[in-house]
Amino acid sequence: MLARGLYRLELGLDRLFGAEANPSRQLGALAMWSFWLSVASGAYAYIGFETSAEGAWRSVHALQEHPVEGIVRSLHRYASFALIALTLLHLAVEWIKGRYRDFRWFSWVTGIVPLPLAVACGMVGYWLIADTRSQYVAAGIGEWIGALPGVGAGLMRNFITDEAISDRLLSLIIFLHIGLSLLLLLSVWVHLARLVRPRTWPARRTAAAFGAALLVLCVLSPALSTARADFARVPDPVPIDWLIYGVLPLVQVTTPLFTWAAVVAAVLVLGTLPWMPERRPAVLSAIVDPQNCNGCRRCFDDCPYGAIAMAPHPRRRNRQIAVVAADQCAACGICVGACPSSSPFRSVSELVTGIDLPQRPLDAIRERLAGALAKAGARGARPIVVIGCDHGARVEELAPVPVESVVALSLPCSAALPPAFAEFAQRAGAAHVLVADCGPDACAYRFGAAFTRERLQGLREPHLRAVARADVSCIAAPAGAEDDLLSMIAKLQGQPSEASHA
Repeated sequence: MLARGLYRLELGLDRLFGAEANPSRQLGALAMWSFWLSVASGAYAYIGFETSAEGAWRSVHALQEHPVEGIVRSLHRYASFALIALTLLHLAVEWIKGRYRDFRWFSWVTGIVPLPLAVACGMVGYWLIADTRSQYVAAGIGEWIGALPGVGAGLMRNFITDEAISDRLLSLIIFLHIGLSLLLLLSVWVHLARLVRPRTWPARRTAAAFGAALLVLCVLSPALSTARADFARVPDPVPIDWLIYGVLPLVQVTTPLFTWAAVVAAVLVLGTLPWMPERRPAVLSAIVDPQNCNGCRRCFDDCPYGAIAMAPHPRRRNRQIAVVAADQCAACGICVGACPSSSPFRSVSELVTGIDLPQRPLDAIRERLAGALAKAGARGARPIVVIGCDHGARVEELAPVPVESVVALSLPCSAALPPAFAEFAQRAGAAHVLVADCGPDACAYRFGAAFTRERLQGLREPHLRAVARADVSCIAAPAGAEDDLLSMIAKLQGQPSEASHA
């Protein structure tokens, strides 16, 4: 239910912003955009920063008084807020969509790491401002870390007294702030390690609009320092920046040990989510048939997760064979759609391809399609063949009325069906072939929808022959877009567009 609501929200935002510029589909890329905005603004602000106990607060205060530098300082804070908020949203969306199990376990586990690093980097950055917020953060960190066995509150007090706040300590904090930023960048690199051509930049229109929104916020509500820190007395109440302060408010309202227990429990729950039991069929990785694999490398080139490697063929000299890493395979079938041996026109009793999905073999799909078209032909009908995606609009649940003479097939990804099947369906009596993918910007397997369209347009191998393209259409039909799909079917059938679905 929660996932369905999210898909409908994304569909509504697609119509509002356009699928390419929909910010909800680019949360990870927007988080990286926020990171670079924070780095650039922080580097500029550092030019006028005095690394000294006496000059830190004074230099930051001077920055905020300047009309331009004050905006840059505010941008540094708000971009840091956005980085943490977007990372949280990105994790929440991936969890709601169930994208943390099986082959995605590595991306999920490594995707948790940047969040605490970003929060820690923000807290250390606050320490540099040397105002009462800095005092609150320093005292909170000291109390929290001081509760650890072998540390003790006495040791941490050496860093949060007037006598301890020295030029050397400020230099150490700056080094720590920059070091945490580099660790954050490294953790993102590890997070993306298993992805082929990862998307780390949002669409230009989205990036420009997001940056402009941050600048407007900086002008309307500039970031301002509070009074100078005075560790000799308890500071007045300070505004709480919940995203940056992290667990410090929890330390204040409970105890440091309880906060440690809560943090450890949260990390354990999030880190073990991919292996928690769930009632659903096991996902089997793609399998390679050495007899039919000719080492063409198309599956290697098209795999979105780098799960396929090329190795020497065990039976043929000077030839290669595809090898599938089962723990990285998404079982999306994009490799099956790319294989040249996956032609339905092969004159064999059983269609055995170079690479195939054991749970949905291509031969069974060919038999099902041919059988459905033969039955329709016996009734004198020329049906529309709808090829859908399991993660998109539910094509196999379309109502039979008013939609008639429709043969619907749902696959793990629209790109799992070789383009030649469109021509095969036309020769078997189909009036039209409609491919309902999730859209290039909403594909559950990253490149499936884009590859499907490129193949059908003759821009990517294997491609559809030009003679068959006239009766093949594509429609972006992500989850929740059943009405759009039915309207398209009605249009192809020459019916009124008021279509409904069950």
